[in-house]
Amino acid sequence: MRWSHLYIPCLPRFLTPMLDAPMPYLCGISREIFPLAVADISDETVVVDLDRNVITMGTHTPELPFLPHRRKLKLEETLERHAGDVFWKARGLTSLEVEQARLDGDENRLAKMLGTADAIWDEKICMMDEAFNLAHAPDSMSLMFSGDEAEYGKQSRWDAVQEGFLRFYASMLKDYRKFMPSVPKNKQSTWRGPDSEYGGRFLAEEFVQSQPPEFEPFLEELIGTQQFDDFITRRMYNAGDAPDIKFFDQSIDAKRNRS
Repeated sequence: MRWSHLYIPCLPRFLTPMLDAPMPYLCGISREIFPLAVADISDETVVVDLDRNVITMGTHTPELPFLPHRRKLKLEETLERHAGDVFWKARGLTSLEVEQARLDGDENRLAKMLGTADAIWDEKICMMDEAFNLAHAPDSMSLMFSGDEAEYGKQSRWDAVQEGFLRFYASMLKDYRKFMPSVPKNKQSTWRGPDSEYGGRFLAEEFVQSQPPEFEPFLEELIGTQQFDDFITRRMYNAGDAPDIKFFDQSIDAKRNRS
């Protein structure tokens, strides 16, 4: 499934009023512009502060459906193993060091650690904003606390994160093909259309009801999304020319063979 809504990596100031748009969007915004955009942000918007590692839900953000317990634990384990340290590593620390300082209750040590981490991050951000990658000064915080190590020959952590979500959706949708319609080639419409006289409709309710009860809340929300609509429509009419759909079906088959 693909993100099929509005995506703007870096939103300019003159476009901030669109943050109140009644539609899904994924937008990046700089810290300098953010205070000027607060009044424009919808009360359903989820704000993710990458600099502070903080997520803020809007006052009217719909509640997210519960994930099946076992599937949720497996996904969280994958994310923690491959991306859990990203925020702190970029600041010259590890999540274990920060957690240990908090458990020790040494507020002075914790404050010093976090102050150093903020200084490292601020310097890195400044370097990213420069037109040229200037050399660090001899007393650079980034040089003193850098923990970056090249891992040649190993899988990218982001590939591993992507695979974690692939396995999650393959588990949740492993039976979806049983409820696909048989569509004549001369008929073209979305699966939500009224063309049910020839079976041109994905059997959404039947699919959800066939799944374990703990799957149902998430699947009921999922099948109502535009992403799922796009996925099923492409699966019905363009499966032969869609490598991503072929790969997803092969992933489901591989999972079945392992089970």
